[in-house]
Amino acid sequence: MRLSFTNEIKNKLSEKSYECGYCGMAQLAGIVRFAGMTYGMHINITTENHQVAECVKRLLRDCMGIEADYEYWEKAKYYRFELGNAIADMVYTELMLGGGELAELMPFDCCRRAFLTGAFLGGGSINDPQRSYHFEFDTKKKEYGETVMQVLRDMDIAAKMTERKGRYVVYLKDFESITAVLGLIGADFAALQFYSVSVEKELRNDVNRKVNCENANLDKLAQAASKQIHAITKIQKTVGLAALSDTLREMAELRLEYPEDSLKELGERLSPPIGKSGVNHRLDRIMEFAARL
Repeated sequence: MRLSFTNEIKNKLSEKSYECGYCGMAQLAGIVRFAGMTYGMHINITTENHQVAECVKRLLRDCMGIEADYEYWEKAKYYRFELGNAIADMVYTELMLGGGELAELMPFDCCRRAFLTGAFLGGGSINDPQRSYHFEFDTKKKEYGETVMQVLRDMDIAAKMTERKGRYVVYLKDFESITAVLGLIGADFAALQFYSVSVEKELRNDVNRKVNCENANLDKLAQAASKQIHAITKIQKTVGLAALSDTLREMAELRLEYPEDSLKELGERLSPPIGKSGVNHRLDRIMEFAARL
């Protein structure tokens, strides 16, 4: 079964190394805010992605010295860590889940990027660019969504937040912002896919515009030719084409013989040839003649 675009990115980001000694903690803070749930003296961390579960296990061990394992819930199709008592209290305090200064949790730009990576691993999703441009972070707590928006603002990226079924979703819908965030979290390969799809879409749209324009022009030509032939046929049935001057009669006969020709093509069939404006002038005179009958 083919992985979703979101899971392809999460699998690769789960193996990403930290840029500094604070980045691991910042990434874990992002994951827990978007994949965790606090109740009583417990913290549950759940994810549907096995690689993300392994990443959480490694971060807990490397950053906090916590040896924790997850269990797989077959019915719900997710992996779950259940942290209780003193361990949960330490995680809650160290990761500032109750609030605190971002500068303490993320002292450097690389830490902010790591936090966003964690937020994406914990509760992020992205549409396949072939379908539409949509990127989001999903969390149960409004303040966690606001933290992500603040980090994005610090990186000059404007996001929006909405409430959806009791959850808070920070989202981006424009190409530039999405590719910028993908670059920040280290998903350069996904940003390149976005660029590639964008170029393909632009080429396809350009071709469609040209085809539509050509079709519109052909429709106009067909309508004009139909009116001209109708006028010529009217003259032919009433007074005959001999009632026209030689130049107009020649033009009328050509139009009847070549109903699909453009004005330029009709002009080139004359001897000597004449331009489009000359052909158009003669056909207008023929139609005026028919209108007087």
